[in-house]
Amino acid sequence: MSLRVKVISNQPAGEGVYLLELEPHELGRGAMPGQFVMLKPAPGRDPLLARPFSIHGVTENSLSVLYKIIGRGTALLSGFSAGDIVEAWGPLGTGYNLDYRKPLLLAGGMGIASLAFAASYLQENGVDPESIYGAATVRDLVEGYYDSDGRYFISGAPWQIITEDGTYGETGLITGGLDEKLAGIDGVLACGPLPMLKAVAQVCAEKQVPLDASLEAPMACGLGACLGCAVPASQGGYLRVCKEGPVVDAGKVDWERV
Repeated sequence: MSLRVKVISNQPAGEGVYLLELEPHELGRGAMPGQFVMLKPAPGRDPLLARPFSIHGVTENSLSVLYKIIGRGTALLSGFSAGDIVEAWGPLGTGYNLDYRKPLLLAGGMGIASLAFAASYLQENGVDPESIYGAATVRDLVEGYYDSDGRYFISGAPWQIITEDGTYGETGLITGGLDEKLAGIDGVLACGPLPMLKAVAQVCAEKQVPLDASLEAPMACGLGACLGCAVPASQGGYLRVCKEGPVVDAGKVDWERV
């Protein structure tokens, strides 16, 4: 069932990136890291189809999503301001496994949208994850803040930064030296571009470390009915990103056919 939800704020949070805060109502009730909501402009406004957005955070007073302008729908959304109305439903999908005691979080690009929520949730529940955030260049990093030691924080949790061009943090790919980084790790949570997820899945499989991979796929309903978000499963058949995912056990995905 969709809800008419009021926008609290919609502020720039990076180059072409916005942080949208919504009044939560039922939308935020029980929401967990890795889940998503479907959003569309209020009835009568273009585009007609809803789009999925990872939940970036939930408080008593708001639910937030972090998004990048990549098409007409997100461009339209970036023009919304306090008091405007969006149509929404959620929370939807399967979130991250948050039972690991020594997890490694790998956020590539806009993968930080869902993993920042996971990092904050884990910290609030007594788990100190190792969290790495990779981007092509410093301009692609979403806005965070720095403590007196120069550590980079997003949503209250610290992140190690890697940029491909070395303009901030370490230089290289987020997947570089991953086999060494897995020492002592009992589970990996990853969200980012498909090539990154494939590389992480391969290393985790070789090292026999569980991987929760957050997948992206086009979807119209978010409820498993349209089958527009199906990805090949390793045991045959398909996984629906909106239902069996977006977070899935990486071993259940046929990565060669994705």
